[in-house]
Amino acid sequence: MEFSNECALLQEVYQGAVMGTEAIRLLLPKVKNARFRSDLKTQCQQYQDTGATAEQELGKLGQCPKELTGEQQAMLWLCLQGKTLMNRETSYLAKLMIQGSNMGILNLTGVLNSYGDSRDDPAQSQTEAQLAQQANNPAADLARRTIRQERDNIDRLKVYLQ
Repeated sequence: MEFSNECALLQEVYQGAVMGTEAIRLLLPKVKNARFRSDLKTQCQQYQDTGATAEQELGKLGQCPKELTGEQQAMLWLCLQGKTLMNRETSYLAKLMIQGSNMGILNLTGVLNSYGDSRDDPAQSQTEAQLAQQANNPAADLARRTIRQERDNIDRLKVYLQ
């Protein structure tokens, strides 16, 4: 992967992590189920860690992460407020989080594919050759790890669906 591709991929990882963190921050006051709240806090910490890693990798490339625009933040706030105005049931909130994780998977997979990483499953287990190649590409590694985390988050949240 080339320098500009790595930066774009890291920016996508960073923005997704910030979006996830912000979504959870907005949803937590609406959550009544203690176990669900705990799972969301764990997921939020993952997003914060992922964002910090992406920021660190961007720094190594001499770049700064692009923060969410005011418009993006406003759209997230409006969307979540509107969707939770009439329904704050745990099952519904879990569904919203699953949809957000799916969007993150789609976005990262699309960016990976557009930069020549078009494996059928970007989060698949890797051979030694692939692992050696990844050692030279922390951006793709972080993106694949993020996709795996999002899949794990979806699996963890499925127990709340009814």
